[in-house]
Amino acid sequence: MQKLWYRRFDDSWYVTVREGGRQVQKKLVKGKGQKKEAERRFHRLMLEAGRLRLPSDASFAKLADLFLEVCEEEHPKSLEWYTHFLQSFVDSYKGTVRALKPGHVRAWLRKNAWSQSTQRQAIVAVKRVINWAFDEGHIRRKPLRKLKRPAMERREALISKADHQAILKSTDAAFADFATALSQTGARPGEIRTVSAEMVNLDLGVWVLPQHKTAAKTGRPRIIYLTPTMVTLTKKLMAKFPSGPLFRNRFEKPWSANAIRCRMRRLRKKLDLPKGTVAYSYRHSFATDSLERGIPVADVAQLLGHVDLKQLQTYGHLDQRTQHMRQAAAKAVR
Repeated sequence: MQKLWYRRFDDSWYVTVREGGRQVQKKLVKGKGQKKEAERRFHRLMLEAGRLRLPSDASFAKLADLFLEVCEEEHPKSLEWYTHFLQSFVDSYKGTVRALKPGHVRAWLRKNAWSQSTQRQAIVAVKRVINWAFDEGHIRRKPLRKLKRPAMERREALISKADHQAILKSTDAAFADFATALSQTGARPGEIRTVSAEMVNLDLGVWVLPQHKTAAKTGRPRIIYLTPTMVTLTKKLMAKFPSGPLFRNRFEKPWSANAIRCRMRRLRKKLDLPKGTVAYSYRHSFATDSLERGIPVADVAQLLGHVDLKQLQTYGHLDQRTQHMRQAAAKAVR
């Protein structure tokens, strides 16, 4: 496969490829100023043809761009997460893939005030690019194969009722709604970020999420049971946002994972909250409070989405089981 080239008479970028034993010219994009887009489509063609091998002096930034292109198409939900860490690393390391060493990654980690768990995630993101490129045949060796990931920290921090009230008073209304949902449902932050009006069943008082973390394992939708407070809040947000995510920032844009992480970091510093207090701490607190209030373990597990939802079939009717679980949810936050 040759490099891309520009044809003046039709103002378009082309690349010549071999198909079926003969040379074929493929038009990539129109417009002389569209060279960057032409390069992106050119690289995509090479990836699909399995013919791309990076030169020895290729930068890690180039490799990361190729990986993110594939990620955008094949794993769009992970794109934001990978982009966050990879952009940070590319800003720190300007060298080639060939020259990349574990020390470069460690130097990058030292520049960021990340927890041990976040450092682990950062290393996972960078090594994922290397492993993907090696598996696809784009590079000949893995330069970070000896780089070890730190152990995942246990998140012990819990959010007390007093801390929760302080958070509500110290933030804007949009994040207060998000924090209320975290406190009242025990749901994962990512579940709350993505819930939309189409996923709400107010007759049963539930959110039904078809796509969720354990969908592949359970084969069932994630059901989040709503307390009276959450029913009221959900109705308010549905009236404001009848389509798309219900929970949005003050500019009416959907919350991103990084925005939630940054907001909690600022609140942790401002309110002097315990180290390790993050959005996910609400879920741990919900589970702990539920157990302390005597809610059966099986019910707590179902409220958190940790069990196979076939248990709903043990009751005569779905609405009877839902009512029972909503009462448990209300008791959990009483």
